[in-house]
Amino acid sequence: MAAALALGAAGAVLGTRFQATAEALVDPATARALVAGRGEDTERSRVLDIARGSRWPAEYTARTLPHPFLDRWRGRETELAADPEAGPSYQEAVARGDIPALPQWAGEGVDLITDLPSAADLVATLAAQAEEALNRALGR
Repeated sequence: MAAALALGAAGAVLGTRFQATAEALVDPATARALVAGRGEDTERSRVLDIARGSRWPAEYTARTLPHPFLDRWRGRETELAADPEAGPSYQEAVARGDIPALPQWAGEGVDLITDLPSAADLVATLAAQAEEALNRALGR
């Protein structure tokens, strides 16, 4: 966020970072995956939205960490959408515990996540870093 503000942005999207906080309502495995994740491993795709039957608009693809169902259907979204067995297959794999129930949404900046602070501590850190970056940018 600090870098974005220093470069003149009005704000920054920090959803991934806030998923990796103590209060986040995500599966603990997702929080751990975010700490371990790397931006180069994230991928934009509609596969998981199609498989889950999500009505999310197609033009807004999700960026996620690796997922077995994504590996199976990558680049075959049209075929996936037309396959009447795909959705039930996804749900059965979730029920068996073979795949995560939800995608692990993560932006490319996931590399910067190294801990799971409280949301309050994260906000305080972000504010301090933003102030420091803006002061540097202004030569203070």
